[in-house]
Amino acid sequence: MVYGPVLEPASAAVPEAVALAEPIDLDVLLDRITQLKAAQKEIETELTSLLDQLHGVFEDGELDASFSHNDFSFCWSPGRASYAYPEPLRLQEQSLKQAQKSAIESGAATVQHGNPFWTIKAPRPI
Repeated sequence: MVYGPVLEPASAAVPEAVALAEPIDLDVLLDRITQLKAAQKEIETELTSLLDQLHGVFEDGELDASFSHNDFSFCWSPGRASYAYPEPLRLQEQSLKQAQKSAIESGAATVQHGNPFWTIKAPRPI
């Protein structure tokens, strides 16, 4: 099947104008996307382990919170703050959420969409 431009491997230097003019093989496109997603998952798994080790070194006081290595900048962040609210405030939040739900159901609220995107999930290991 032919659907659009041919996607070349990242290593191939094809001008965008040329790539857009050629037909695309959907199987080639989807195969390349799934190959990259699988590689990304492997990299993320390895990176998570390495970042855990880096955090341990930081906690041991062997690293500053901000430094450079091989022209890469590293900066430690304590993470996003979250809060546990008292019960009266949680009840107000529930009331607000119900009012919002009612506004959606009645059509009083208007819908807005962000930028479209694809979600691509690798198969789960058996």
